[in-house]
Amino acid sequence: MRILPLLLAGLPLLLAHQAQAQTSFGIGPRVGLNVATFHYPEKPIIGTIGYRPGFEAGLAANLGRGHFALQAAVLYSQKGFTQRYTADVRTGNNVPTSTADAEYRNRLHYLTIPLSLAYTQGSDGQGAQVFAGPYLGVLLGGRYETILTPRDGSTPLTFGGAITPISSTARDFEYYAQHFDVGLQAGLGYRYQGLLLQVNYSLGLRSLANSYLYNGVSGSNPAYYNRAFQGSLTYLFGKQG
Repeated sequence: MRILPLLLAGLPLLLAHQAQAQTSFGIGPRVGLNVATFHYPEKPIIGTIGYRPGFEAGLAANLGRGHFALQAAVLYSQKGFTQRYTADVRTGNNVPTSTADAEYRNRLHYLTIPLSLAYTQGSDGQGAQVFAGPYLGVLLGGRYETILTPRDGSTPLTFGGAITPISSTARDFEYYAQHFDVGLQAGLGYRYQGLLLQVNYSLGLRSLANSYLYNGVSGSNPAYYNRAFQGSLTYLFGKQG
């Protein structure tokens, strides 16, 4: 007869353990900022490559069980970089007339789909967490701009154009970038109820440079890769654990 009281006494602990092991699901909006640049493995690079701030927004989901969670999102994300260098201002006859400080700005617009596995401090999915996983980026388009500021005080010159996604060989002098970007990301986060704050670093693994064929001559542009630090805030609606 002592078995029944022991079972009844242990029932709350058993129910608590089962509750912690239950699957939780949340989905909601995500907004964030990133600071992006390009990595050129081939040296030397003219001037100085810098970071360019941007933003991202979209929808994120979290499927958790115990300490582990599968996290996915569909985001609009801005990437790109800046480059500063010194250039010659020339006449139509290619005769240099002055020296100018040049700033090149690159902006790429992506539909990004990250997928991560997270480990959370709490068995209910709450608290500090670490996460890592792959991402896929689909280039929607972009734009480049160069600003030349002559050192002799004359009027600055600005010119630029569109950046077009491409998945094949270019056959003209338009500015292209590869249609798809693939990479890895890893970071830290903290979850409190439905709020999820995360910071991470993303590492592009696929060169965005294109090959070209013009007047029977083929070649390829120098390889370059996306790099970005990102921070985001998500609110997850649904079962919280």
